[in-house]
Amino acid sequence: MKKYILKSVFIVTLLFMALPTMAQDDSKEEHNKKEKATDEKKWHFTTGPYALFPSMKGDVAIKGFPVDVNVDPGTIIDNLDFGMMLFFEAATDKWAVNFDLLYMDLGKGGVTPLGRAAEVDMKQLAITVNGLYRLNSWFEVGLAGRINSIEAGVKIAEGELGVLPAVNTSGTETWFDPLIVVRGMTQLNNKWRLGMYGNIGGFGVGSDLAWEINPFVGYQFSKLFEIAAAYRWLGMDYETGAGTDYFKYDMVISGPEIGFLFHF
Repeated sequence: MKKYILKSVFIVTLLFMALPTMAQDDSKEEHNKKEKATDEKKWHFTTGPYALFPSMKGDVAIKGFPVDVNVDPGTIIDNLDFGMMLFFEAATDKWAVNFDLLYMDLGKGGVTPLGRAAEVDMKQLAITVNGLYRLNSWFEVGLAGRINSIEAGVKIAEGELGVLPAVNTSGTETWFDPLIVVRGMTQLNNKWRLGMYGNIGGFGVGSDLAWEINPFVGYQFSKLFEIAAAYRWLGMDYETGAGTDYFKYDMVISGPEIGFLFHF
């Protein structure tokens, strides 16, 4: 009996000694879980302007008046009245929402083959909002929407002796494209990251077909500042109306871009 009592006391004593350790382990595990959950819910932000050096190739029709567009980056820059590009992203470890704005105001004067003075103006606005979910450490999928707005005008002076009438036509068209989005991105080290963004959509809701491919590389100088280089292909095939109300925008914009990004 005495031996049994001593064993019982010894076991109880060990249990009391182990309880603080077990409680500490449980507490540590719970803390780690809470810390991980907090990190997953913590939002990180990236924003900054970027410059695009595009070429444009395709067909535009304004009020039934067709225009063939084949413009290289040098010509666009020479005739760029105003341009603005901006990127913003809010992200956790699982979710990302970003906003991409592209605006160009182009104006070009010249002479037609028949010697008539001509002027072409085109304003283009594209606003894309993406929602992405991270499937693993490097791959995300999601949905997006893009609002496109094109305002274009053509002016051609009257021909000699009034044989050919003057042309002054313009039109504005705005439409929405739903998109399916994918993004792959990997951190090569604590400075370099490499990635690829792509989307496809339209589905006849807006464009018959809309697509984008955008490979990129970034170098982060500090916790705050990063410089990014990329190449963008952006295509849209949209048409509506008939006769003098016919509008068409079948265009591929492509070219290198450089961005200056801030992380906080």
